[in-house]
Amino acid sequence: MSTPPQRRPAARRPARKPPPAWLRLWEDLHVAAQVAIVAPVAILLLWFGHVVFLNQPVGRGFGYGVFWGLLVTAAVVGASRSEKARRNK
Repeated sequence: MSTPPQRRPAARRPARKPPPAWLRLWEDLHVAAQVAIVAPVAILLLWFGHVVFLNQPVGRGFGYGVFWGLLVTAAVVGASRSEKARRNK
């Protein structure tokens, strides 16, 4: 005869460490402040990447940098808000 399968206790999530202080400061900033910080950095880095690595002309590279920079900015700010909301649940 076989023995019935043993029931395991419900698995608990491992306790999360609190986020570092710099991350809490970042998440506490107003959305407009986050956009004002991320957007110029993202636009310049993506412009540089398009011009140097993809051999785009400077003007077209800037256009691509603005386009992708705004999308990256929305993703970073949205992820920051989402993570803060998830953690505060």
